[in-house]
Amino acid sequence: MSSLRSPRTEDAAEVARLLSESSPEPTSPESVLRDWTFPGVDMATDARLGPGSYAFVDGFGDGRVWIELAGRPTTELLDWAELRAHELGSRLLSGGWQTEGLLLAELERRGFAPVRGSYRMTIDLDAPTPDPVWPEGVEARTFRPGDERLFYDVHQEAFRDSWEPIEETYEEWAHQFLVPEVLTPALWTLAVAGDEPAGLALCHPHAVEGALGWVRVLGVRGPFRGRGLGRALLLNAFAQFGARGMTRVGLGVDATSPTGANRLYEAAGMRVSARFWIYEKAVA
Repeated sequence: MSSLRSPRTEDAAEVARLLSESSPEPTSPESVLRDWTFPGVDMATDARLGPGSYAFVDGFGDGRVWIELAGRPTTELLDWAELRAHELGSRLLSGGWQTEGLLLAELERRGFAPVRGSYRMTIDLDAPTPDPVWPEGVEARTFRPGDERLFYDVHQEAFRDSWEPIEETYEEWAHQFLVPEVLTPALWTLAVAGDEPAGLALCHPHAVEGALGWVRVLGVRGPFRGRGLGRALLLNAFAQFGARGMTRVGLGVDATSPTGANRLYEAAGMRVSARFWIYEKAVA
């Protein structure tokens, strides 16, 4: 008899706990519920909860499938996750934090190979940070009602040349970002050059760690890169969080970002606090 079942709404807190066990920042139950209600997700077929373990399989619609694993996945759970992923695509992606050695070893045993790394980077706001210096002709303003589609468009364009970009519909983007946990208008910044958007930073207080300011998205459009705008957006975020009494700022970034974002953050004083490894298995 199987020990696995589909999660129910009341399981969100337990799944958040499992996801938080190895993560550098805890996950909120609201975030879990948001994943479960993402457009196209069917919890009856896409997730399983077992004793002390959890798996969620998310197909991108283009052959790529992400397998999220938490807790102590059993052979039964991993078998189920791979089978479901095979039904959704031909490129299976998964991974874990560097501290999850047993999980990463099991992925390799199953034919997955490491293909990419990402970092958690943080900075303590125990000392003043430099003031942002905006490039000539560029100004910054915060989010205004009616800006939703504009922020979506700039976000999508700025990350189009990132590694393995995901093209999201406006509905999918809104489901993740236009929610109380994330949409903090005073911390959403748009950089503009006249009437033309140049870049953006989508920031908010961390949903669980109240003293942590989270830089959810920071991106600059191609024509405006190389002028210090990314650094200005980042330093502006530091100042905004500091003014709100937050003591630390964090973000996630591609370890080998094609735009050099990881080097920008390091130059601004951020340091790597955790590493996540992405694995892939191609199937016929």
